[in-house]
Amino acid sequence: MPEDAEVHRCFATEYVTARQRLLDQAEKMELEVESIPITEKGPHEETLSTDYLWFGPKDATKLILHTSGVHGVEGFPGSAAAIHILAALKKKEMVLPDDCAIAFAHIINPWGMAWLRRVNEDNADLNRNFLPPGEEYEGEPENYAKLDHLLNPTSMQKGREYYTIRAAWHSFRLGFANAKQAVQEGQYTRPKSLQFGGSELTESSQNFIAWCERNLTNVERVVWIDFHTGLGPFGVDSLLVGENVNEAALKQRYGARIQPLDPKKGVAYKIRGGIQAGIEARFPDKEWTSITQEFGTIKPIPLLRLARAENRLTQWSGKPPLRLLGSTERREMLDAFNPRSLKWRKMILERSRAIIVDAIAHLSEE
Repeated sequence: MPEDAEVHRCFATEYVTARQRLLDQAEKMELEVESIPITEKGPHEETLSTDYLWFGPKDATKLILHTSGVHGVEGFPGSAAAIHILAALKKKEMVLPDDCAIAFAHIINPWGMAWLRRVNEDNADLNRNFLPPGEEYEGEPENYAKLDHLLNPTSMQKGREYYTIRAAWHSFRLGFANAKQAVQEGQYTRPKSLQFGGSELTESSQNFIAWCERNLTNVERVVWIDFHTGLGPFGVDSLLVGENVNEAALKQRYGARIQPLDPKKGVAYKIRGGIQAGIEARFPDKEWTSITQEFGTIKPIPLLRLARAENRLTQWSGKPPLRLLGSTERREMLDAFNPRSLKWRKMILERSRAIIVDAIAHLSEE
């Protein structure tokens, strides 16, 4: 387990602090940083950017790709994981095989991280925004309309709403797996509602695609770890993979935590516009092993209640941006996706590093 001091060094509670700690680590390692800014600014008018680091030969044909902050507020533990992994590489506690590099895309959704939201400046969930080329940004899951009144109230609360009871009833009526799938799959018809996938590729999404186009030219094999928090048992990581992969082979390499994006087989669900599937579709010449590393925090219904309350406040309270940033709802979102528990944070750092060890072993195979 990491020492307390290492945990405190890696974790931050503001975007600017987390970013500076990453840049400091890069400077210690004499790594070049490619920073790609977005148009929107942070709470203090600071520039917001995704920062890219590359460790290893630039012409490597094998790559470990670590992405974080696709869901902005989840970027705090994701940033900590990146810093912890980099520190281990610097100390040579992990050594990459020949012809292999590791790249970090630090905070895909910097606006969401800076403003303590999962979504971006357009209320778009970037893990629903990467639709394959030619697929239209339209439609919604079959049962989403049945749940819309529960998920997306269009005024502020005036009395008791019995949300938990109502959510439990809908889960029972539809079946938990079906309700989870309806809520989480992604929808493209309700711009102010939860799980909106956007009306087009967002600026941040385009920036990431452009970085891939510039940097993956020589790469033939990629092990991609996309860091998330929220789903599953507290502090335990589920390794989520697509349905069309060889689960048995991946379990041999990465352990029993491997599970498919299937609402009936684990904590996850199928999604439209996921970042990993969207990039794979744009770069079909690469051999991809794409894993979403999802660390559990709190139970699904309370987590959805927090997301509902935060979105409701943002869309319908009329409060200015800085008041929203300081709201109870935003702070609860931060605590839900970046728990203050020292035990949780140690578990996250330990397993974030362990999966990179597994990826190194994977890419060391002939």
